[in-house]
Amino acid sequence: MINIGIEKNQGLVYEIDSDRGRPVWPTPVITSAIFVYPSDGAMKAESSTNIFGYRFREDSFDPIARIRRGRFYSAEGSSQPKSCVVSPHPAVPMESIARDIHAHPKSLEVFYGNPIWHKHIEGKRELPLVLLGADERFTAWTIISVEAIVTGEDLVTLKARSSFGILPKIIDAKVPATFRAKLSEALALFADEVHRASPVSVIDRARDAATHALLAYFQLQGSAAQDLGNLIKRLQDENKTVAVSAANIIARLHARAKPSEQEKRELRSIREQDAELATQCLSALLCEIGFAEWA
Repeated sequence: MINIGIEKNQGLVYEIDSDRGRPVWPTPVITSAIFVYPSDGAMKAESSTNIFGYRFREDSFDPIARIRRGRFYSAEGSSQPKSCVVSPHPAVPMESIARDIHAHPKSLEVFYGNPIWHKHIEGKRELPLVLLGADERFTAWTIISVEAIVTGEDLVTLKARSSFGILPKIIDAKVPATFRAKLSEALALFADEVHRASPVSVIDRARDAATHALLAYFQLQGSAAQDLGNLIKRLQDENKTVAVSAANIIARLHARAKPSEQEKRELRSIREQDAELATQCLSALLCEIGFAEWA
């Protein structure tokens, strides 16, 4: 099993066997990582002060498809940093002309090869998401596949969660001025949830955004404001079939997300794909009522 050591001061990476290390060159991208389950609710990335936990070693990245492949390592249960003897690193040419050119003692943060299949995937009723980054600077990724490779590691393929739904371009001039700020705020909150929150939260914010969009469309304020169900009925009177269907799907997904509804009707739990559907329905609704267009 391959382990990795990170020399923080110079940003160098080594593969570690026992207490001896060989340089990894070019230096791979190493990112803090944490596994979260959508049903757990709000998602929180790893703390930047945590020198343990998981690290993701990126082997490849396709910026067009937004797919990353790499391996996970963990330092849970170990002490940090560790003293290791390492070979001269290509990034530091002066190391190779030292008197002892074969070994240099260094203090490294060591993370151990950690196949994720058995711990996070095998036998689980839902797949986890992977949050890469730390504190407020992170992105959410879906696990696409896991392959066992000859080193004993799991080669994991991740796809950017944020790629599943992109809101169309809002046409500000088409949105009544008195409703513009609230609709913009609702859409901004929704977009933030898409990148960071659980599927249930994404659907909740989709419902809020859809309600604000239809209140703006019918120009209903104050005591005249209505909930999404009544707004959908008004849409039916205008024969906007696609808009009605899109809004209805958002409303039904929102109801399905409630634990009481799941228990009463024996419904399946909300999944990532449901949040994707809510995103596409909100986009379609905005286009159908003339507030947006696909870029």
